[in-house]
Amino acid sequence: MTPPSQSAPKQTYAQPEVIARGLLTRGPAVLVCRNLAKGYCYLPGGHVEPGELAAESLVREFAEETGLKVNVGPPALVAEVVFGKGGHEINAVFHVEHRGPPPETVESQEPDIGFEWLDAAAIVDADLRPRAIKAWLVGGGLDHDSGVEFVSDRQTD
Repeated sequence: MTPPSQSAPKQTYAQPEVIARGLLTRGPAVLVCRNLAKGYCYLPGGHVEPGELAAESLVREFAEETGLKVNVGPPALVAEVVFGKGGHEINAVFHVEHRGPPPETVESQEPDIGFEWLDAAAIVDADLRPRAIKAWLVGGGLDHDSGVEFVSDRQTD
């Protein structure tokens, strides 16, 4: 038994962040947001503010980041992810529809992110985060309509 003074330091975690994300499709493609500095992508959305419902936050985030007006549909996935040096997110993924036909291009309203349509077949090779959402999409999440799934992932790499 290791004495307490010699034990490894215990990892400390931030308060879990609640993120609302939208699954917007255009034919066989899904809209993703790309971090321009680091190159990885993720489903559009953002933090749920105190007192705000997740669906309300998703409408707000789409408008702020893309200028698009969306209707939020049913929830599809809840993905809890613990990652990095103390990160902890609870991601609520909803189906969303653009109020009108989805545009061919989506212009970012913020300088550090971009938006693109990622073909469903390309998701498997994309650096899409968090990996629990990527795995769900690769496993048929785009076609899933039998209720909300819940997954947890502790990323130690």
